[in-house]
Amino acid sequence: MVKKSGSAGRFGARYGRVARRRVSEVEALMRADYSCPKCGASKSIRRISTGIWECRRKNCDYKFAGGTYRPITPSGLVSSRSITRSETLPSEELLVTAVPSNLGNPESLSEEVEE
Repeated sequence: MVKKSGSAGRFGARYGRVARRRVSEVEALMRADYSCPKCGASKSIRRISTGIWECRRKNCDYKFAGGTYRPITPSGLVSSRSITRSETLPSEELLVTAVPSNLGNPESLSEEVEE
């Protein structure tokens, strides 16, 4: 007989192996130890509800919105990096990096059209 282990063991033989494995992985992520983004205390973040996370340290009590099963999602990291970058760089540098280099030279445009 196969041993039922993990959080998906409650499903028994129902729903298939892949679905049970995915449930186990998601619930392990949800219950993992995370550190507080405000006070930095490790193992202090807990999920209160869907997308709502809280630091359980008495002095902190920091609540924030995050992902459904993780306090910080990969897309949230990307967006926070781009926000930080736009705040630190002057607006002129952002415009220069957003425009392709050959648009500033009209001769290079005519060469591409002729080919």
